[in-house]
Amino acid sequence: MPKKKTSKPIKKGRYAFFTWILVMSPLIGILALLGAAALSDLPTFEKLENPRSDLATEIMTADGKVLGKYYKQNRTNVAYEEISPFVINALVATEDERYHSHSGIDIEAVARAILYMGKKGGGSTITQQLAKLLFTEKSSRNIFERVFQKAQEWIIAMRLEKSYSKEEILAMYLNQYDFLNQAVGIRSAANIYFNKEPLDLEMNEAAMLVGMLKNSALFNPLRRPEMVQDRRKTVLFQMRRNEIISEAQYDSLKILPLGLDYTRQSHDEGLAPYFREILRAEIQNVLDSQDENGDFKYVDPEDGEPYDIYSDGLKIYTTIDSRLQTYAESAVRSHLKNQLQGQFNNYLKSLRNPPFSNDIERSDINKIMNSAKKRSFHYRILDGQLCGNCERSGTLEKLTEEGQDYYKCTNNTCGRQVRARTANEIDEIFETPKEMTVFSWKGMIDTLLSPLDSIKYYKSFLQAGMMSMEPNTGFVRAWVGGIDYKEFKYDHVKQGKRQVGSTFKPIIYATAVREGFSPCLEIPKVPTTFEKGTFNLQEDWTPQDSDHDYGYMATLKWGLANSVNTMTSYLMKQFGPDPVVKLARDMGIKSDLLPVPSLCLGVADLSVYEITAANNVFVNQGVYIEPIIITRIEDKAGNSIYDVTPQTNEALDPRTSQIMLEMMKGTVDGVYNRHKERATGTAMRLRMDLDSRKYDGIPKDIKIACKTGTTQNQSDGWFIGMTPDLSTGIWVGAEDRAVRFSSLQLGMGTNMALPIWGYFIKDAYKDESLKLKPRDFETPPGLSIEHELNCDAARETDPFLYDDEGEGLFD
Repeated sequence: MPKKKTSKPIKKGRYAFFTWILVMSPLIGILALLGAAALSDLPTFEKLENPRSDLATEIMTADGKVLGKYYKQNRTNVAYEEISPFVINALVATEDERYHSHSGIDIEAVARAILYMGKKGGGSTITQQLAKLLFTEKSSRNIFERVFQKAQEWIIAMRLEKSYSKEEILAMYLNQYDFLNQAVGIRSAANIYFNKEPLDLEMNEAAMLVGMLKNSALFNPLRRPEMVQDRRKTVLFQMRRNEIISEAQYDSLKILPLGLDYTRQSHDEGLAPYFREILRAEIQNVLDSQDENGDFKYVDPEDGEPYDIYSDGLKIYTTIDSRLQTYAESAVRSHLKNQLQGQFNNYLKSLRNPPFSNDIERSDINKIMNSAKKRSFHYRILDGQLCGNCERSGTLEKLTEEGQDYYKCTNNTCGRQVRARTANEIDEIFETPKEMTVFSWKGMIDTLLSPLDSIKYYKSFLQAGMMSMEPNTGFVRAWVGGIDYKEFKYDHVKQGKRQVGSTFKPIIYATAVREGFSPCLEIPKVPTTFEKGTFNLQEDWTPQDSDHDYGYMATLKWGLANSVNTMTSYLMKQFGPDPVVKLARDMGIKSDLLPVPSLCLGVADLSVYEITAANNVFVNQGVYIEPIIITRIEDKAGNSIYDVTPQTNEALDPRTSQIMLEMMKGTVDGVYNRHKERATGTAMRLRMDLDSRKYDGIPKDIKIACKTGTTQNQSDGWFIGMTPDLSTGIWVGAEDRAVRFSSLQLGMGTNMALPIWGYFIKDAYKDESLKLKPRDFETPPGLSIEHELNCDAARETDPFLYDDEGEGLFD
């Protein structure tokens, strides 16, 4: 009997123990799980305070616009204050209703998720989602590993809540999320989907972006707009449920279209793509520079490594003005699309082997085409020089397996294998027509062409290069490297070099003026022969004028304004090529310059960049200034790590440069010729106002100094135009010199390049926001040259300047 009495307490004790175990074991399990997670490889407090993520480098224009980005991930962080309240409210209402009341873990949401097995929403808070984005790996499919990952997220979330304010966490989360389509972070998403800044987003736009946070791959507005609209409705419903918006607002917003203003961001598209590619190389050179000890000059203090242009969130401040850049690109497009390419296409119809000139032999055409084929992207892939997948060169290894040769990419992230092709197979591929999409001025067109014919087709397009710089600062305000960067990658401003023709003549005349020649001096307009043996010539050389009108005297002013070959060569013979080469070097020209007589007619291959900066010396009172494209570079914290130092050189004395400037005005305003009894100049059409020409009619209060240029056989058309505000150089021609106009009237610089300058400068001076005012060029204090340029007065005071018989000063 006593034993039976003691059994009841024992049983009750057992029940209590098992009940305690049943109740406490989940809690113990959770605590054990959290303990294990806490002891696992979690980010340190230092990493929590400074989380690393790839940030895009932003390129800024001089007028405060984002010109483009360099990135691995297109992410640019913004502060909480730079995000629309609509985004914040939608985010909290949809993703984490109790966000402002928990400390990283929402116990109620976790319990609900466990009870209903996630069918009524997940248990993750915004802070947990940020922890997952920043520090945890991709969700494991193994349920036990996934539970452990969740525990790690909880701990990291609680630590984040201790390290950051609620507002900072919201901004970090929105900055970190990938919204697809090159839109990483809320700023890129707002830019790409709505062409807005995050602060300017409307409520319906904010709701769409917040809706994408559930699964951006699924809720992709470009692929599944109907599904995205339904998801946006869910977000708006949550905002209504949380009394952020009214019933009436919900009803009106849910029926709105998505209203996308999709702005694709690509390195191939957007404003100034050629400039951005040149800038990329320039920035990389800066970041790769080392001091005398061999240490990198510019190092990220966070990791001690050189800055990475693609991931360290740098900000590059350039000299480009987005308005002038827009006008420059528009000017090139207006002239080539609406006039010049059409003229050229009509001319091509008359050729035996278009687009090549009739004087080009078939054997030379074959060489040109074979060379172009071997340089093509397609050929380099087939020939094993380039991986067609990762597009890297030098990574392909040739292997043989079972008698078959193939290429394998050794790049760790690629590994692609392709069958090796024989030379005959490659030739057959290039000669076999296939469907392809090609460029045209009317837009991309689908056609059937062989790869070889597509190369020939692309060679029929006239290209252009244009650079405009501020005369006194050297700041480059506009840069157009070609007609379409996506299809024609080659930059014709700095990379490309072509014969500069008569745009080199001002250097000849500047040499003469510096040597004491007066602009009013008359010299004979007759062919001048450079005899065999002089200046290392192998035979006599006698340059001619295109008009073949000889036998009279004319002033230097008139000779330059009308680009007279015989008068220019006459001057060259007086002092020889050496002082010309010396002056050209002082004016910033670094390309090869042979000291030969033909240099006076511009046979040297120079870039638009070089010849524009050289002619700018005349506007800048004789001082050469290296064109500047960067003003400074900042790190992601806004600290300046690089500031530009202008490179200058006094190339000419102020008097000579001022005389040259006044002489070059004659090109557009005309210079009187006693023999012709009228004023003429090669660019006078700019002052005319014809209804048939939209680029002319530039008023006389806009002072212009300029020079036209045309090379042998009309392969290149040039124009250098300078105002007190802008020095601009333009080249137009085909990729190959064998592709050209046969007509001088169509192929000269006044028809090829000058109209582009007219379009550009008219737009620039019409834009009041640019504050470009019509005015005259600055004259150095105390300098007076009026008497040297007044040829009527000079004739009376110095008869040696004029000699009708040609027996004066240089007889």
